[in-house]
Amino acid sequence: MNRFLVEANEMKETIISNRRYIHQNAEVGFKLPKTIAYVSQKLKEIGYEPKALGGGLTCTVGTGSPVLLLRADMDALPQLEMSGESFASETGACHSCGHDGHTAMMLAAAEILKKHEEELEGTVKFMFQAAEETLKGSQAMIDEGILTEPDVDAAMAFHLNFGPCGDFDLHPGCLTYAEHKMMPSADEFQITVKGKSCHSSTAFLGVSAVSAAAHIIIALQELIQAEFPSDETVLLAIGQMISGSTSNIIPDEAIIKGNFRAYTNESRDKLRERLTEISTLVAQTFRATAEVEILAGVAPNINHPAFAKEMAGYCEDVMNKVIVIPPVKGSEDFANLCKHVPTFFANVCAGSPEDGYEYSMHHPKARIDERALPYGAAALCNCAYNWLKNH
Repeated sequence: MNRFLVEANEMKETIISNRRYIHQNAEVGFKLPKTIAYVSQKLKEIGYEPKALGGGLTCTVGTGSPVLLLRADMDALPQLEMSGESFASETGACHSCGHDGHTAMMLAAAEILKKHEEELEGTVKFMFQAAEETLKGSQAMIDEGILTEPDVDAAMAFHLNFGPCGDFDLHPGCLTYAEHKMMPSADEFQITVKGKSCHSSTAFLGVSAVSAAAHIIIALQELIQAEFPSDETVLLAIGQMISGSTSNIIPDEAIIKGNFRAYTNESRDKLRERLTEISTLVAQTFRATAEVEILAGVAPNINHPAFAKEMAGYCEDVMNKVIVIPPVKGSEDFANLCKHVPTFFANVCAGSPEDGYEYSMHHPKARIDERALPYGAAALCNCAYNWLKNH
């Protein structure tokens, strides 16, 4: 058995304990006081000097070049938990995406690598990140210098995967990744349509913002089929439309909210451009105006082919099975790192439906198989140790 897996299994109860504390004290966005205090204290106990950065924490182990960054996210969702677990959150937030497990795995990796610091032929930089769910956390840390001092040469991260979310083995000890395109970009947008209010009996005296908004929505739904190749996966969805206050008044404003996703930066740029053009011109057709705002966004999550293949090989030394999968549909703000350094993003499988893990990510009843956590911690260690050694 891989030596890092042996050490991670010896720490299993500690890993689970850390995960359950973070789970029970779930916090959202950049407001993670309990989580950050807990992670910081645990890092100090094992010999680190964590530094606050961009709403999260960072520290290093080892010295010199090369430098590999390991990232874990710490935030939860603004959701009432319904898992039935004895350690379920009662904060009004819920770790239904597994970030509690990501943080616990990386705390374990930090402890194991600290024990082997003299053997490391370079530096491992840890990135404990806030606000992944809002797609703003990684960029905040990039803006404040996570990729410098020391300069990062490559980066990797794991995400727990569980429940009915793919036609592959989801048992603990399995890892999945895509060889190039891993996850699409994600941009959240808001379109504010302005018209002129009047009474419905004299609608011709006003400009219906709700009517203009409805036509904008219809036009946007045609965009994907009309302007993108059928073999290219591009998504656009409208999630909300708000307008008016009563039945007999023509509203002067309508708000449309939605998101779009693409696997290339070129398609992402085209979606953004056409979203603005269509919204503006359709609104003008109905004598209204439209203003488009991108509320949050993240680039496509692209695995560097050679780097991913190498890291997957190190994972094979730890995992029972490493599976290459097609690109997945969800998005991740780890992707912001892809624009700067070679990256590897993979899923640590943590619960198969056949074993009773019947809810997938973001469901309030979601649970994970905690037997997966030592595998993830050990794989982080094995990847870091061997990549530094070979580079």
